[in-house]
Amino acid sequence: MTITREDVESILIKRVGKLMTAADMDGSTVDGTNVDLNDPVGRALRRIGYTTADITAVADADIANVGVVDYDKFLDVSEYHVLQNVMGNFDDVDISVGPRSESLSQLVKQAERKLKQLEEYIIAEYDLGLSELDAGKIDLNFVTHGDDTVVA
Repeated sequence: MTITREDVESILIKRVGKLMTAADMDGSTVDGTNVDLNDPVGRALRRIGYTTADITAVADADIANVGVVDYDKFLDVSEYHVLQNVMGNFDDVDISVGPRSESLSQLVKQAERKLKQLEEYIIAEYDLGLSELDAGKIDLNFVTHGDDTVVA
């Protein structure tokens, strides 16, 4: 069985479609053409070691390369990247006018919690770091000898 873009969209919309809609993203299209899912799906493919023919339009052919053993990892990492995009789209804040109050930032907090939980799960389950930047130190541990001329 081969997974299709439509299958991926259907699963992702079931997982985070309501949050996508709240963030003014397309949280309902599951026919393989959801533009709001293109970037997260492409990033997930690349993150787990696959490639895409076109970075702006992930196609069934790109997703068909994903092995059955990588389906869950691919879907979980895709969901993680969708949640990142959702977080970037939220612009709702809490509003208080007289006795009326709306806590619109609750959605942001919900998405943050879900993102954190998913990140911890992905790291534990797939041993896959999700940080965008890794840093380290290289110590060459040597001394150069050269011209000992003192310039005044």
